[in-house]
Amino acid sequence: MATNLKLRRCPITLFAASLAILLLLSSTPANAATGNPKVPKASCRIEIDNAHISSSILKHRKTRNVKINARSICNVPQQRVTLTVEIYKTGILGNHFVRRFRTAENSPKSSGLKVEISNAAVECLNRNKTNYHGIAYAKAIIQGKWQYAGRTQSTSIVPLHCGS
Repeated sequence: MATNLKLRRCPITLFAASLAILLLLSSTPANAATGNPKVPKASCRIEIDNAHISSSILKHRKTRNVKINARSICNVPQQRVTLTVEIYKTGILGNHFVRRFRTAENSPKSSGLKVEISNAAVECLNRNKTNYHGIAYAKAIIQGKWQYAGRTQSTSIVPLHCGS
């Protein structure tokens, strides 16, 4: 009972104790031990980044460009990968296709455990706020068979000062 009286006299201690109990009750054993829950990643997958203004293009070419990077990752070798990235902007009447980028199937860079597109960029025509996102998909020969990775969308639709 003496402990309860001390907690009532000190609002900071009461707040800290309440917060600790809330955190303890809301965390599961998995994320209590690691801090964050981890979703297992597929052994072969497409990853696509969110749209962003390319700082390297701005630095070297002095132009603003919206850019989206993507990669096809597999735990076994991939061959003849055709990785495609499509850039879209979101408008009043839905999504508007902006541009498509593809890896060359016969290029030496289109084989291996990881194949990426890091040049999918579109120049900004003005600084109007525009919402962008990307979609990536691929086909590749994996263990002697053609495999297809379905359309994967970037996690966020990003507002950028880059009208096109």
